[in-house]
Amino acid sequence: MIAKISSPSRLAAALGYNFKKVEKHEASVLLVQGLFHDRNGAYSRAQVLADMLRTIPERCRTKKTVFHCSLNPHPDEKLSDEALSRIAAEYMEALGYGAQPYIVFRHNDIPRAHTHIVSLRVDSEGRKIDDRFERRRSKRITDALEAKFGLMPSSPSQKKMDVSAQPSAVDINAGDIKQQVAAAVQYVLGRYAFQSVGEMNLLLARFRVTAEEVKTERKGRPFDGIVYAATDADGHKICTPIKASEIGRKVSYAALRRHFEQSKSVVRERAGAIRRAIADVMQTSPDRAEFINRMRERSIETVTRINTAGRLYGITFIDDANGIAVNGSRLGKGFAANVFNAYFAGGANPFLEMSWPKEKEELGAVVEELTESPNDMPPMEIDLSLQVHGADLRELAFQRRLRNRARMRLRRKSR
Repeated sequence: MIAKISSPSRLAAALGYNFKKVEKHEASVLLVQGLFHDRNGAYSRAQVLADMLRTIPERCRTKKTVFHCSLNPHPDEKLSDEALSRIAAEYMEALGYGAQPYIVFRHNDIPRAHTHIVSLRVDSEGRKIDDRFERRRSKRITDALEAKFGLMPSSPSQKKMDVSAQPSAVDINAGDIKQQVAAAVQYVLGRYAFQSVGEMNLLLARFRVTAEEVKTERKGRPFDGIVYAATDADGHKICTPIKASEIGRKVSYAALRRHFEQSKSVVRERAGAIRRAIADVMQTSPDRAEFINRMRERSIETVTRINTAGRLYGITFIDDANGIAVNGSRLGKGFAANVFNAYFAGGANPFLEMSWPKEKEELGAVVEELTESPNDMPPMEIDLSLQVHGADLRELAFQRRLRNRARMRLRRKSR
């Protein structure tokens, strides 16, 4: 069982998130401690919020007074409300929150049974509940509860393994579209490197999912976000767009931007295989269909985008073996869509004139020969995965040697 603890800045937001699920019939109130219900025995967001705020003294030095935790048993566990209530109560007691007011929600928005707990980090006298080594103690408590209740062990590493398994295409008749979409997005983010939403959408299309950027304003400030949706076989949306926040932070717009940035170095290191494959295939001057088929034989999927006028305005290569999706323009000017459009429209084959080492070993031999230098010169480091075309390797190496000698002279003068 995995416990995720957080300290939201606003109690109203933590309660609002859970009660909104209740209103949508995606959650239910499971257990309540130290809070009052209405005449009908029900609990409302406003009443629970008022009760909790009433217990916090006016003079409270603790800034973050909210405790929020989700308890996540193994996905294969089928637990009753009674079992989840007992687990939540014993967890709060062991963590030191047994005497605190708290409310437990059971969430039903995904197949995996899990609970959310909202409580306070300060008691009625304003003293903060001990949170030293909280996550470490929480892990010991969840391990003990797994043993006591005979639960299947669960850990973050196991969760990652589940996410890494390739999901099937979204099936609207299978139910829980949000979970299916989330599985596809998380798989693509964990498996591939790419640098744009467009490249990501080509990967998501395999699972009948699409992503769309949202640019708007919030409180007078520009706000960028992203939503996901299931599609049919033709790429048309078949469900209401799902906000990234409803899936998790790992698929948020900020997380995507970080993924794009981190993918730059990965694509730069692995794109050489795609360049070599393109150069080899183009040596026979194939037509567009033959080019796509021969690239597929090399385990590289080629996706072309053609407008109504028949012009090829975009080309993307997906290398499943190396886990990258890259637009042709990122491989270099010689691989941009307009180059292929001109060629497929009947133009000359620009790849025939390229000086292109076919094998990495051959390029390595050339580089080794070119980088021989006197003992007083530092050796040059050249990334063998990067291919240089349309340029003389010997000339480039000679220019580097001149620059190195100039730097050495400047260093000697500065001494």
